[in-house]
Amino acid sequence: MKERVQDGNQMVSNQNARRDQREKGRKVSTMNGSFKLRELTIIGLLAGITLALGFSGNGIIPLGPLNVTTLHVPALIGALVEGPKVGAFVGLIFGCYSLWQNITAPNILSPLFYNPLISVLPRILFPILAWLIYKALWKVSQGPKLIIASFLGTALHTIMVMGLIFLLYADMFGDLMKLSTDQIVGTIVFLGVTHGIPEAIFAGVIVTPVVLALRKVLGKDKPKKQDATPVTGDNKVVNETKETYAIIDEE
Repeated sequence: MKERVQDGNQMVSNQNARRDQREKGRKVSTMNGSFKLRELTIIGLLAGITLALGFSGNGIIPLGPLNVTTLHVPALIGALVEGPKVGAFVGLIFGCYSLWQNITAPNILSPLFYNPLISVLPRILFPILAWLIYKALWKVSQGPKLIIASFLGTALHTIMVMGLIFLLYADMFGDLMKLSTDQIVGTIVFLGVTHGIPEAIFAGVIVTPVVLALRKVLGKDKPKKQDATPVTGDNKVVNETKETYAIIDEE
């Protein structure tokens, strides 16, 4: 009987080892960690959409001294479907395009965006913040949770960009906009509200149905199956495979 139980243990161990090996085979190592093949595929797809929106002009809508953008949408989708790592990577593509766009097609405030702390860093961080908000709302149903995470994530993106402009380049902002010192704060807040709220509303409307569909297709919200790894204690067998072998031996 003991020999049969040991054989059962060995069989399950071999199955788990093969499963682990398959999982490792599906990952591509990077300097900062690893991406699954599916994550790399989604990153490539969303990064392509980001660049297509940017180069076609459909992702940048000039509105006064700043641009209203839809380029944040793919980064939010990546974060809310596959997690913060994917969202941050797509956000990096968004930030790099923003930097390039401000250099090659400058507007009145483009000199402020030559600094990657303004043009790139907030674009990496805001998908991560949206994902954290999504996870914090675990008691809320899926639809409202995605709307809130998308809206607040986009709002935080605007706050970070405009906040860094104020902290790093308040005087330059005033000079470029021909403002007096006491007008700088009010103008930054005004631009943040008039540009940030439309972007946040757009994100909530567009991101939610897309993420719901993708999560359903990818089976993200299905209950996880219990691991069949054997559990033993005090020589007592509780795994189903072991029990089967024991019964056969007794018969």
